[in-house]
Amino acid sequence: MGKVFEKNVLKGEMNMETTIVQLNEWVVKLPKKLEVLSEAAASNRPVPKKWSPKEIVGHLCDSAIHNLQRFINVQHEKTPLALLPYKQDEWVELQHYQDTSMEEVVALWSSLNKQIASVLLHIPIEKHMYQFELGDGKFVSLQWLAKDYIAHLEHHIKQIDAQMPLGGKEDEKRT
Repeated sequence: MGKVFEKNVLKGEMNMETTIVQLNEWVVKLPKKLEVLSEAAASNRPVPKKWSPKEIVGHLCDSAIHNLQRFINVQHEKTPLALLPYKQDEWVELQHYQDTSMEEVVALWSSLNKQIASVLLHIPIEKHMYQFELGDGKFVSLQWLAKDYIAHLEHHIKQIDAQMPLGGKEDEKRT
């Protein structure tokens, strides 16, 4: 039994390490990807009620704020912790990302995600399987939540990619 547990613990460690590596890679890649956007392109909403690329990055900042708190709290509070949702549209609107320069929004996102990577790196392996309770009575581990954070990030990066201009022309979009 001990060897099976040991293998699972080591597997868990590798999974968290992979997640941290992926996050650190995005901290480098995303700002470079976004620097080609003019302020006008970064502020362009594809249709009313849809976020601009700048607002999507702002939403990712809000997600980082919430998840950073979760990654810290799960280490010192009684588990399972309830994973509480937040009003995403209201957060994006009230943070005024659309009125902030893309450079500032990206800098905030980078800083928050560097901190998340640091927090995740320092979580003892025995806490990787600490639990969160989803609203539907299901439970997920800290490790799962960290991986899901990357999946959420990549989902929104694909949305930004779809709004990126082709060939430097702001009216041409990827499909």
